[in-house]
Order: sequence, then C-alpha cells, then structure tokens
Amino acid sequence: MNPIPRRFRCHPAFAALMVAALFCAQAQADAPAQADAQTQADADAQADDHTALDWVVESGMRQPHLRGAEVAILVVSAATGEVVYERNADRLMVPASNMKVVTAAAALSVLGPDYRFETVVSTDAPELGATLAGNLYVRGTGDPSLVSEELWKLAESIRVLGIERIEGDLVLDAAYFDSASTTSRTVANGDRAYHARTGALSLNFNAIAVHTTPSERPGAPAVVELAPGTSFVELRGGVSTGRSRSRSSLSVRRTFEDGRNVITVSGSVPAGSGTRVHYRSLDDGLRYFGTVLLEFLESAGVEFGGTVALGAAPEDARTLVVHRSKPLSLVVRDLNKFSNNFVAEQLLKAMAAHVYGAPGTTAGGATVLTDHLRAAGGDSGLCHIEDGSGFSRDNRLTPRAIVAVMRQALSEFTTSYEFAASLSVSGTDGTLSDRMGYAELRSVVRAKTGLLDGVTAISGIMKDGSGEEVLFSIIVNGFECEAWRVHDFEHSILAVIRRS
Repeated sequence: MNPIPRRFRCHPAFAALMVAALFCAQAQADAPAQADAQTQADADAQADDHTALDWVVESGMRQPHLRGAEVAILVVSAATGEVVYERNADRLMVPASNMKVVTAAAALSVLGPDYRFETVVSTDAPELGATLAGNLYVRGTGDPSLVSEELWKLAESIRVLGIERIEGDLVLDAAYFDSASTTSRTVANGDRAYHARTGALSLNFNAIAVHTTPSERPGAPAVVELAPGTSFVELRGGVSTGRSRSRSSLSVRRTFEDGRNVITVSGSVPAGSGTRVHYRSLDDGLRYFGTVLLEFLESAGVEFGGTVALGAAPEDARTLVVHRSKPLSLVVRDLNKFSNNFVAEQLLKAMAAHVYGAPGTTAGGATVLTDHLRAAGGDSGLCHIEDGSGFSRDNRLTPRAIVAVMRQALSEFTTSYEFAASLSVSGTDGTLSDRMGYAELRSVVRAKTGLLDGVTAISGIMKDGSGEEVLFSIIVNGFECEAWRVHDFEHSILAVIRRS
C-alpha cells in the first residue's frame, strides 16, 4: 500500500489529540442519561461536543509550537446562528486572507453576481473608415479578469471594423480609480505577483510570466521567455542548464529602473526538469496595458501614427467596442479559491466607485466593507480594515465578525450559491487542494484560508456528524513554528466537529 503523502498526513501529536478527544466524548456519551427526556439527551450531547472541542483546543495550545500564540474560534449553527463552540470569538485578530471573505461577500451584495466590468473603446475621429483621423481612447472600470487572450480579442474587434490605420494616439483613460496603485510600502517594494498593483486599466493581474525551460544538454543555456512578449519589459541575464537531478539555483527578480520594468534572471536549472514559471508584478500597469494593446493592434495589421498617452475620453467620442468581463460571480470564485490579492484590491476600489462615485479609492472601499460588516451584525466597532486582500498586518477582524458575514451571504438567495461556490473544497481545489485530503475531511469542508508570517486562519462551512451545517472561523496569531503545524491544529478541530 502506498504511504499517505506528507501533505495529507496529520501530525502525530494532533492525531493523538483527535483520538483521545473522541474517546473522551464517547465515554461521556455513554454516561447514564435520562432515556425519557430527549431535551436532556440533546443538551448532554452538545456538552459532550463542547468538551471534546475544549480538550482538543487546550491540549493543542499546550504543545510547544503553539505556546504563547493567540487563538480565536467560533463555531455556530448555519441554520439558527446558535453558538456550538467559542473561544475568544470577539478578540481582534490579524485575519490575513480571511479578509477576502468580507470583500467577496460585500462585492456580491453591492455590485451583484451578474455585474460585469466594461472596457470601452472610442474615437474622436470625424468619420469611421479604414483610416481614423483622430485618437483611439480606451476607458477602463477596473476589470480584474482582463488577460492577454481577452485583450487580443479586443484588438481583433477593432480590426474587424475595417480600421487599418489610426493617425492619432492610443489614449488611456483610467480615471475610474485613483492613481494610488499600491496599498502599502511593503507592496510597493515587492516584486511577487501577490504584491498587487491596482488600476482601472490593468492586464494579467498587472504581472508578467517568466518561463524558463532547460536544454536537454547540461552546460547549454536555458530558454527564458516572457509572456506576454512585450517591449514594455526588459529581460536581462541568463540561465544555464545543470546536470540532471542537480539542485536548481534559478533566481528571477523584477526591478523598476529609470521608468522601466526589468526582469533579471540568473542561476541554473537541471536538465529534464521541465519548464518553470515565475510570476512577477509590474509597476506602471497603465502603460503595460497600453503597450501590449498597441503591439496586439500592430500584429493584427492596424498601424498607429501616434503613441501611448494618458488622458480622458471625450464625452462625445464615438463608441467603437465595449468589452464586458465575465460575471462577478466567477471573478469572486477566482478571488477566494486562489486567494488573489490583485482581484481583492480591484473589487475594493470598484465598490467605492460604485457607491461613492469615481475615482474609487482604497479608503472608500474600506468604508464599504465596514458598512457591510455592520449590516451583517458583525462589527463590534473595533474592527479595522486597511485593504481588501488581507495583506496588511494592520487589519483587525474577529471570528464573530467573519462568521456573521458568511451567515448573511449564505442566507441571501441572490448571493448564497455564488458565495459558497467561491470557497475552496478540502483536499480538492483552490488553496485547500493539498489540505485535509484524507477520507474523513476530504470534500466536506468549504473554506477560505489565510496565511502570513505568524498568522493562519480558516473560515467556512461544513457538516457535522449529524448532517447539520455549521459555520466556523479559526484564527491563530503569534506562532513561530512552521505553518503546517498550525494547520494540523485547525484540522483536528474540524475533525472533531465532523464527528460530533
């Protein structure tokens, strides 16, 4: 029999805790009970479950790697809201990406599951023909799902109008959002894809893919390509091919030098190891969008007399093409299943623009989220929202606030199915694809995860042993061990709920 993969194993200490807790619960369930008093039996069973959870939580917190950590938990009935278990449920915690629970629920409520972002192409040319004697304008509303394939379709939509040459500039109108592309200095200084840059006109999550393919012959240079291939980004350095089974020393860095994005690669990759893909964020996402669109138009046979410029589309400009994004229900699915920071921050500003008018700002979006928390009954007045993704360590939420938001989203017919479908499924997909893959918990938990250094969180919905749906939020702050050890602690709690 094949061994269980490490990612699906439960740490031995926590496996012991689960078994002991279950025996504890069973022993108490076998105690003398009033056979003729069903309500008393139900009360006893609930007390047993509570005791089992208490035992698992307290025993887990006594483990060396969790000593000194803060743990906050809430478990409630999805149907009634009745508390099944709580521990520090009103303690303000750093939620990490569990902030996306609030962002997703608010977006579905404020914008609606069928909402689509529009990217409008127009011209001020007096006549429409093979040659446009004017500018081509592109006005964005913050579409977070616009990728190269969709931008190519947009370019083709312009070409099939019979346009062969544009005398003026490609003018980009991004006034729907403010000009602040990052939410913090940490994000501004980072080059990873999760260091999200926002913008009303954005492409490929304002990131670029770096593909590195080793040669079949050790010592030969590896092939390094950018996707999309664009003059907007400079590629420097080189990568060699190492011996088969050698250790990779590949380094991929992105810097911004003299107004230009530079990708620098170095190191080696082992022969036969296949293509490796690294994603890096880009600065000046607006010109990234414009440069790639201009290159796509030229590839499609449309000549430009001008260049990429920034400005506002005239009110009386003639509309040529309107590109509509996929519905928000699918955007939110990508947000939660893949914990996409860029999508979260785009939605935050889009909600602000929708509620308060353009330009959408991070502060305005935070106010929208705060109002949504309050309406759901989850704002204690102390919760603090700094961004929409949870990347900021200044965010503060409580398990009770998160559960209240989930319960409201799942109780509304217009948002319930879309919200539930956005959550990752244990052992199956999204950020839970490699967690809880064993039989007891596989496919029975739908949840949003969160992870920062010293912070882990998981909130969602599952069925207990009786088939009743329960909502839960578990947040742990201040640990210094590997995250997988804390994940095992979380899984042990969910396992007891499942068996209760």
